[in-house]
Amino acid sequence: MAQSNWQQTLNAFVAQQLPPTTTSHTVTVLTPTAALAELDQCARVTARFNRPPQRLSGRMMVRLHCAQTGADHYVQIDVSATGEYLVAAHDLSAQQLLTRNDVVAMTGDLQGLPRHALLATPENIARVEGSQLRRGLNARSVLQENLLVKPTLVNYGDTLVIEVHGEGFQINRTGEAMDTGAIGDIIRVRLNNRQLLRVEIIAAGRAKPAQ
Repeated sequence: MAQSNWQQTLNAFVAQQLPPTTTSHTVTVLTPTAALAELDQCARVTARFNRPPQRLSGRMMVRLHCAQTGADHYVQIDVSATGEYLVAAHDLSAQQLLTRNDVVAMTGDLQGLPRHALLATPENIARVEGSQLRRGLNARSVLQENLLVKPTLVNYGDTLVIEVHGEGFQINRTGEAMDTGAIGDIIRVRLNNRQLLRVEIIAAGRAKPAQ
């Protein structure tokens, strides 16, 4: 059976909002058909969330707007989505420094995942590498963002090499760290001339001028 215009708009809208690791999904309209009869006559429909959900799965409300009448229609839907997320490849201990081999992608129902679960995107995989765990995890446990911490690589008083790169040149200066931090953190460094400089930590003992 051919879908009405509003059904096509609704399905396209949901598909655009799905996480990038989604492999399949279904959309079930829960609002009674009789309550949506006016939408069947609407040629131009736009969709938006009445309140954006934290994760696009389970029950939620979508507002469909009919351009001809100017009326809003609230449609309750249930979204079932399957996708890839990150889990522990084996038992992991607390404070363990993670590598790419410590995590694997698993495919399953996204609705049942913990709130801070990490989907298997390249960005999340990169975030996991080099991070430490707040607590241990059993094999196949879901990786969660709130369980990861960046290890401190620079402490107060450490000597840092500050690297300045340009086209055809590189200048290195040394300074004393005035803060502690991990990779990507912006800290203050005191140079030999007592000048304070804001730098970004790029590795243990190394930094670059902050943008």
